[in-house]
Amino acid sequence: MVYSMPSSKEEAGYLEGCVSIIVNTLLFIIKLYTGILANSIAIIADAFHTLSDSITSAALIIGYKIAFKPPDEEHPFGHQRFESVTSIIIGTLLGVVGFEFIQRSISKLISRETLIFSWIAVILLTVSVIAKELLARWALGLATRFNAESIKADAWHHRSDAVATQIVLIGLFMSRLVWWIDGVLGLMVSGLIIYVAYDIIKRSSENILGRSPTPSEKSKLKELASRISGNIRDLHHVHLHEYGEHVEVTLHIRLPPDINLNEAHEIASKLEELIRKELKWEATIHVEPYKD
Repeated sequence: MVYSMPSSKEEAGYLEGCVSIIVNTLLFIIKLYTGILANSIAIIADAFHTLSDSITSAALIIGYKIAFKPPDEEHPFGHQRFESVTSIIIGTLLGVVGFEFIQRSISKLISRETLIFSWIAVILLTVSVIAKELLARWALGLATRFNAESIKADAWHHRSDAVATQIVLIGLFMSRLVWWIDGVLGLMVSGLIIYVAYDIIKRSSENILGRSPTPSEKSKLKELASRISGNIRDLHHVHLHEYGEHVEVTLHIRLPPDINLNEAHEIASKLEELIRKELKWEATIHVEPYKD
């Protein structure tokens, strides 16, 4: 994996998606076999959680294919917000899996089914935990390097799978003491899946809806304004619109009421240019007069 480090965000998305599909499909087969062997709803739920990783990685690849299309007449800011759409799809699929296995876990508790302890199951699930944690760390490294939200979502999907499998492993050792452990652990794994789904959808929705600047971002904008002119006051009404790596910012500034139009335009243009240079944001500035 180290030697396959991509050189761009687009390549990172394709590589992470392909590696994830291969690894998770193999682990799904291993876990499904283990779950059937042990008569365990928790292990089978975990297997389908792993399979959903393959599905969401396929969605990631498709999403990146669309997101990195160049701007066109209908989408002048490009298509990179589709990366957030992809993350929402990933989260939704996760949520569906979680609710499905809540129902199956409750059904198993009602019927008082038990699982069958097996050292083969322990070994196979341990291998799965190690593989998924390594995959998660690699994907998080890619996400951090290329600031890729959908890769980060996929990475946390991998990590949640590793944690869920660890919970199931604990259940295997306790199964000889309590009959209900498999159903309860199935509920715990399902709850974890639903929480991860909620977090992914929440973060990705914020990117689509737009957001206010953070205090540090607003402070930086004020500092840039002070470098352009001492006449600028009350920088306010700041809005950020993110389209992947392309960011549009709109803001208002106040200038003296007796300043001429040409000078006001020059100040606003210089500030727009400085924001573009320092923050890589495209700025649109509205000028208002202030009163002493």
